Amino acid sequence: MRLAQKLKTKTLLTLMRGVAGAERLIKGHSVDLFNPAFLENPYDTWGKLRETSPIHYSMALQGYWTTNFDVAQAVLLDKRFGSDVRKHEKRVKRIKSNMSAEQLENFENPSMLSLDPPDHSRIRKLASKGFLRKYIQSLEPDIAKIVDACLAKTSNMPAFDVLDVLAKPLPAIVIAEMMGLPESDHQQFQTWSEDLIESTSTSDTGVLEKGAKANQALINYFRKIIAARRGNPGDDLIGQLIAAEEAGDTLSEIELYNTCLLLLVAGHETTTRLISNGMYLLLSTPGSWQTLRENPSLIPNAIEEMLRVEPPVQATQRFATEDMDFHNIHLKRGDIIFISIAAGNRDPAINPNPDKFDVQRQDIKQISFGYGIHLCIGSALARLEAKVAFEKLLAMYPELQLSGPPPKWGTNPFFRGHNKLMVSRG
Repeated sequence: MRLAQKLKTKTLLTLMRGVAGAERLIKGHSVDLFNPAFLENPYDTWGKLRETSPIHYSMALQGYWTTNFDVAQAVLLDKRFGSDVRKHEKRVKRIKSNMSAEQLENFENPSMLSLDPPDHSRIRKLASKGFLRKYIQSLEPDIAKIVDACLAKTSNMPAFDVLDVLAKPLPAIVIAEMMGLPESDHQQFQTWSEDLIESTSTSDTGVLEKGAKANQALINYFRKIIAARRGNPGDDLIGQLIAAEEAGDTLSEIELYNTCLLLLVAGHETTTRLISNGMYLLLSTPGSWQTLRENPSLIPNAIEEMLRVEPPVQATQRFATEDMDFHNIHLKRGDIIFISIAAGNRDPAINPNPDKFDVQRQDIKQISFGYGIHLCIGSALARLEAKVAFEKLLAMYPELQLSGPPPKWGTNPFFRGHNKLMVSRG
């Protein structure tokens, strides 16, 4: 059965690429997510599609893509679009036909990212209590200590990998400590998280299997942690969620596990990419590192520009919950529309000269943390971690520069980042 699923997945992805190629021959352009040229630079594709229409229908993906900023925001705000695919019978039937028993269980019990109100609102309200702005800002001294400890390992290194030394461990340690997880487990759940993210969009059946195993391992991990803490949950993120679940009808047991998993994975994967993508932009754009070194007060503005130019999450999706006319496109209930964050952020009508990375850019507009009811609850934490990381790096290594061959972008079209980013101390 597993071999059959592997063959079906490979065949489907091969077919999808073939359709994208045919569409490109017919129309002159297409969304070919797994094309190496697209993975290296998706922004050229979005620029060409934007010139054609604010909404592009992809034959390969059998869905619509937004290509500009205003339409992307409009979809994210419009209540006629939902996140819960389970409401659409035809799609559910197709999706379930290619699922293992474990994948089916996960599909039937999604995290709040894939829920609509009122369930989304109920769970988000509980999870958000651990991300109140005043509390997040109070974490700055602790984050600074973690960054210092990470960078102390580089004291005798002429060159080092920013991802391994800082971008991966920092956010993983921060979210784990917020959740009250033991330090001895940090490396293990960081590995699980990476395997899970990598499996979200790939043609590699081995990676897909690793992702499924990682997801189940994380669920089992939280089952044990939560069982051990019942009766004395504490006041950290997990403790607050346990208290809500034990209170009765505010959170079910499976919602408790899924919310913990989401906070752990989302709480550090996107921040890892924000730091590494930002570092790449700073060191590959002449004058940027020096500008921040001379004026560190520009760091928060530079972080907004990093988010705009190289968003860690490139796209998200919604489903039409009813038949409708939307921006001159007739949508039927169940139609999928992909919101291209990458295309929206580089819309020249919103951000002039959009392909230029400029740490001094004024009035930056970006939707890298989403928009509307699904706006990322951890956005303030991600910004703070990135701010402290760049402050410390600029102070410790004022002459930092890229080292070795040019880094390669990863092969996941929805999560953009490098697997390795070597730098030297200059």
